[in-house]
Parts: sequence; C-alpha cells; structure tokens
Amino acid sequence: MNAADLVSELAARTNFSAAIFTVALLMCRVMPVLIFSPFLGGEVVPTEMKMGIGLTLAMVLYPSIAGSVTTIPLSALPYIALMAKEVFIGFSMAFIVNGVFEAARVAGTLADTMAGSNNAQLYVPQLGQQVSLFSNLKVQMAVVLFLTLDGHHLVIQALADSLTTVPLDGFPRFSQGAWTYFDVLIRVFADMLRISLALAAPAVLATFLTDVALGAINRVAPQIQVFFISMSIKPLVGVLITFLVLGALLGRMQDELAIMLRTLRDALRLLA
Repeated sequence: MNAADLVSELAARTNFSAAIFTVALLMCRVMPVLIFSPFLGGEVVPTEMKMGIGLTLAMVLYPSIAGSVTTIPLSALPYIALMAKEVFIGFSMAFIVNGVFEAARVAGTLADTMAGSNNAQLYVPQLGQQVSLFSNLKVQMAVVLFLTLDGHHLVIQALADSLTTVPLDGFPRFSQGAWTYFDVLIRVFADMLRISLALAAPAVLATFLTDVALGAINRVAPQIQVFFISMSIKPLVGVLITFLVLGALLGRMQDELAIMLRTLRDALRLLA
C-alpha cells in the first residue's frame, strides 16, 4: 500500500474536521493553564513554544476522548459556546493553581515593606512584572518546590481528569449548585492573604520587634538617629530570620501546594 492509499484510508476512517475541532477545544482548556502558570517559565518561554506544548498536550489527550466525544457541533454559535466553556474551565484551573505563587509574591512584598527594602526591584519572568527581592526569592522557591514535587504532572493529570468530569461536548452541571463552585474560587482568593501572612510572618515579626527595640532606644537616648540605623539593621534582620526559618517556610509551602492540588480536584468534582 502506497502513501496515497494510506492517506485515503485514514481519511475514510476519520472525520478530520471533527478531529481538528476537538483538538481546538482541548487547547482552549489547556492553554490558560500553560500561559498563566508560573511553573512553566512565564514570559521567558516564547509564545510559539507554549503553543507547541499546548498542541502537543492536546494531541496526547485526544485519543483518550476520541471514542466518547461524538457530538462536537460544526456550526458557529454552538461551537463558540463550547469554546467559551472550555476557556472558563481553563481559567478557573489556572486561577486555583496560581494561588500559592501569588501568595508567595505578596508574602515577599510584605517582608520587604516591613524591612524597608521594597525599593529594590527585580524582574521575575514567571510573573511578568517587577517585584521586590524577597518576592523574587519566595516565588522562585515555590516554583522549584512545585517542580521538585512533580506538581506539574499532577496538574496535567487534573487536566486529563477534567475531560471525564466535564466532556468537551457537554457543559458543567454543577452537582452541588453553581454557587458552591464559585464559593471555592472565592475561598482560593481569600486564602492568598492567609498564606501570604503565614509565609511573611517570621520576617514581619522580626522587623516589628526591631522597630520596637529601636523605639525604646530612641526614648532613652533621643540623640541617636534610630531612623538611619534602622535602614541598615532591619533588612539584615529580615534576611537573617528568613534564612534561619527557611526549612519551615519550605514545609509550609509544600503543605499549601498539597492543599491547592486538593482544591483543584474538589473544584473539578463540583463541575460534574
């Protein structure tokens, strides 16, 4: 059998239009997670490479749903509605996955603000913005820890599971009501503050106690310029305390990443 006969046979067995439309819907669910998740490199990774990864992942996931997806509409309006649904699911998953990384950024900003070193800014490619020194440190720690724990594999597994929970040709049924699902998203947003305060607590408390001690010194000896002294002491105290409790910070990040992945699975289950 020559190549032309092989292509003709494949064309007879496969509806290429339906396959292309199905892969496009898969990419609408996969791409938001790939684009907005810091663990894939952020803006350092070229857009072409992200598109290639998304297309490859969609093609890998396609055989697992090819037999069950049979009603993909080829007309404009129903297909656009399915695309909007896929983008919504993808953005929801990306929002949940990003929670811990955004909390790490906020924690670093709090620590630097208390230490008075927030004027020093670095560009973090994973976030695509300028952040303070401790923000950069804690975001990079969260990314490395996430990759070390194979979190990216678990996110890809969650994407595959979501195709069973909410098929490409169906819409979310919200088994416990739509508000229950959106309540989970709101709680993820609220947990960012809780996690950021927990990650910033050692440095914030240390610099606060340093301020109290310098204030007491100023009351006893007003001639001492404690303001200028604090500009050099507080950043040093913040760095020292942070590195002393580095193991505890990594342990807390690991726990929060596990909670984030559990929340991701719960959110997908609520969509069923």
